[in-house]
Amino acid sequence: MYEFKLKIYYEDTDSGGVVYYANYLKFTERARTNLINDLGFSLKKLNDDYDCLFIVKKINCDYIHPAKLEDELIVQSKFLKINNASFELEQNILRNNKVIFISQIILVCVSPLGQPKKIPQDLKSLFK
Repeated sequence: MYEFKLKIYYEDTDSGGVVYYANYLKFTERARTNLINDLGFSLKKLNDDYDCLFIVKKINCDYIHPAKLEDELIVQSKFLKINNASFELEQNILRNNKVIFISQIILVCVSPLGQPKKIPQDLKSLFK
């Protein structure tokens, strides 16, 4: 399981100091990007060297408890399923070791023209 830490800043919240709902998706996106980086790749390298982009096909999420200004959160990412051209992740956000947001996300590997393509084997082998 991969963990990404973040802190909630004023810009992440509404006027009441509660995290705006769409920002949870940004937090999971940042975690996915950092996961790819920690595996020795970058989104730019995948595009430049492999003609590969990852797009979100489907996301299911549940907001359990709100995050607030200055909270310190952890996004946990876990591979659930890896196919030839797609993979599914479970990404949960925790505050003080308690889950406050859960999601399941399906990402698809596509060419720069948007056509599905196989995940590069160099990267796919690191997913397992």
